[in-house]
Amino acid sequence: MVITKNKRSGLKKILFILLCLSFFSSAFSQRGRGYKAESILNYQKVDQKWLHFGFTLGVNSMDFAIFNSGRTDARAEQVVFSPGFSVGIVSDLRLHDNWSLRFLPGLEFGERTIKYSNLPEDEVNVETVLVNLPLLLKYRAKRLNNYRPYLVGGASYKIDVQSQNALDPENNMLIRLNTTDVYLELGAGIDFYLPYFKLATELKFAVGLRDIINHEYDIKNPGYEAYTDAIRGMNSKIITLSFHFE
Repeated sequence: MVITKNKRSGLKKILFILLCLSFFSSAFSQRGRGYKAESILNYQKVDQKWLHFGFTLGVNSMDFAIFNSGRTDARAEQVVFSPGFSVGIVSDLRLHDNWSLRFLPGLEFGERTIKYSNLPEDEVNVETVLVNLPLLLKYRAKRLNNYRPYLVGGASYKIDVQSQNALDPENNMLIRLNTTDVYLELGAGIDFYLPYFKLATELKFAVGLRDIINHEYDIKNPGYEAYTDAIRGMNSKIITLSFHFE
């Protein structure tokens, strides 16, 4: 059986997600086995503060949902899986024992490669540096010894500071992206209470709501219009595994 590049990329993405889920389940089970009913409760004051801060580190996988226009024979699809990383600041406003409002400004770095068919250049690279401004609502379940699962959801406004005003054929950047986008975000995680701080592991999905591709032609670099015309619309998707230190 022949495995195409598309299938290999899909398998890599599935493997990434499975590894993330495996990490979550392993961490949850290990902590669950390690604590008994009489365990000492670590770092209780963090949940009593009306406002606390921290920082976050993470790895991400950026993707595109591509809708071909059908105007020409050219077709576009993403085939290359390239992990990136994220950094940011955590600010958490306590609303209730189980609810909090979170603002986590930060930076997200990633790269995506679009595969074209029936065009001279069959691969186009898209580098991305996002200023991320999310506002999220967090629901925490009841604390059990020194861990506490939670759900998080909300919206984010992202600014792509890497987006280009002009094409760059020398670096194989043959399409342009819009600078801003609005995302819906949904995730789950577990808070682990350590003696001096709280560590949270979180898996989150973000889906862009706008067409991210810039459909205007670059008059300074003619001859590459077909790469834009092949795509009717394109939405951004991001999967992030984060580690919050609070």
